[in-house]
Amino acid sequence: MIKLVCLDRDGTINEDNNYFLGSSSDWKNKVKILPRVVEGIKRLNSMPDTEIFIVTNQSGVALLGNRFEELTEERMHDVNKYILEKLTKEGARIKGYFACPFVDSKYAEKVVERGWNIDPKYIQDEHPDLKPRTGLVEKCAASLGCSLKEVSLYVIGDRCTEVQLALNSGGIGILVAGKKTIELGDVEKVNKLKQDFPSRVFIASDFLQAVKYVK
Repeated sequence: MIKLVCLDRDGTINEDNNYFLGSSSDWKNKVKILPRVVEGIKRLNSMPDTEIFIVTNQSGVALLGNRFEELTEERMHDVNKYILEKLTKEGARIKGYFACPFVDSKYAEKVVERGWNIDPKYIQDEHPDLKPRTGLVEKCAASLGCSLKEVSLYVIGDRCTEVQLALNSGGIGILVAGKKTIELGDVEKVNKLKQDFPSRVFIASDFLQAVKYVK
């Protein structure tokens, strides 16, 4: 059975400093791969029958205004491809990526409260690709000619959303507890999930430790 390992992007693979990567002309200079990520991906690459994808929500595409005018869907794809190329140059191979630019109405309300504007065409409640819904990982499996039932799924990320995505998809969720994870209270949320699913939820201190849970 193929091991399908789906990785979150911002805060898991690369630094996430709340600057909506891709929104500025110098975005390439802001792509900073986090420590031990290359080593961890190489470890996954050494495992037989293992395929790796990035699955990422990219809500910045939905935002309007001067700060966000460069962050189009095309730029979203450019950023993802650049990150994959950057990792490849370091010997860390990722099969591909799937990204979701859509947001739900709850996110849209928060954005408006902050004084930002949002493109209504990207507001779609219950969009199948919006994590923790399973659309993105289903696309990963389908690209390999499989369904989710035919793979052994692992999802690694820095938010409770990724762990919940894994559970919703019948897989194993691994939280990489970074600075933002702790600030937003996601460690506590995942610990609660771990109580209910002790064999399917793990918490790691960094990316390399996270991949050690992939068996």
